[in-house]
Amino acid sequence: MRLQRITDPGSIDVGLIARSIADGAHRVVLQFSKESAYSPSIFEDVNRACRTFGVKVNVRFWAHYGSQFDCSHLRRVPEVRSLNLDCLAGISNVAQIGHLDHLEEFSFGVFESDLPDLLNTPSLFGLRKLILAESRRNNIDLAPLVGYERLETLFLSAQKRHIESVGRLHSIKKLSLSCIEKSQSLGFVGRLHGLSALTLLLGGRNNLEQLAHDGIKHLEVLRVRGMNTIDLALFPKIEDFRVEDQVQLQNLNLDGGPNLRSVSIWNCKTFSDLQGMRHAHRLESLFVEKTAIDPDAFLCELPANLKQVSLSGYGKRKDDGLRNRIDSLGYAPAKYMEDIHTD
Repeated sequence: MRLQRITDPGSIDVGLIARSIADGAHRVVLQFSKESAYSPSIFEDVNRACRTFGVKVNVRFWAHYGSQFDCSHLRRVPEVRSLNLDCLAGISNVAQIGHLDHLEEFSFGVFESDLPDLLNTPSLFGLRKLILAESRRNNIDLAPLVGYERLETLFLSAQKRHIESVGRLHSIKKLSLSCIEKSQSLGFVGRLHGLSALTLLLGGRNNLEQLAHDGIKHLEVLRVRGMNTIDLALFPKIEDFRVEDQVQLQNLNLDGGPNLRSVSIWNCKTFSDLQGMRHAHRLESLFVEKTAIDPDAFLCELPANLKQVSLSGYGKRKDDGLRNRIDSLGYAPAKYMEDIHTD
């Protein structure tokens, strides 16, 4: 997913936005870092862009160092479909958000906010995508989410008050959970019948047993403290898997994922045993970097249908030799899966 960011623009070039989208930009972000960067005329142009391009134009207010963001300015962009209020310390006149009748995507990250009832804001009930970032209090009540009948993508970072309510959101397709401690039950995930993509980031967990799901196709496990076992058989339909920064993870058995198409393993320093490769008949892309895997044994076990391979992290000289060897076997370089699923 490629973003085109335009920071504190003096004017809005609608033609430039159109060309960026035509060239493959998933979002054009018009972002404002301070109050002096916007004016009534800029807001008029921003609103026109929102009306023309819908959610492909994201309006973002961030930074505002030394001051709060005044939401009363939002009355000038009533057509906004995609709005980010994030990386902010404070905020005022929050009620104005409730008058944005066209909102489809909303990201909220205001560290000093104290808004437990934020999700009762009328304009948010029609959202398709919601991101709630960490705050000092982490007290946003998630119970109102049961009324978000169109919500397809949800990202929660450290927000967990009534998190079990998420289990009633059968419209959810993509779920990301960040900074959730080990003691918090995540058993509700198995009740999300429409879920196909799951990311677990930071926080703590020894394994994925509470997250077992028979519909997930895309799975990411990133920097989760204490993770020492990953059983892919918990996700029988998994197609794309990414794991990174797991210092205690030593092995993985691909036999549990017969439908796997791509696997990415990065910066798992004690990881030394990738089992079941010969039986991974649908695997097409394999990226492995900064692990303890024996390269010679690894290259002898590659499955027949593999098309892309990358193996590195042993120092420049050895990495160059491995690349040459992999090239001679006819494989293209595997790409690091920065985003294995898109909404």
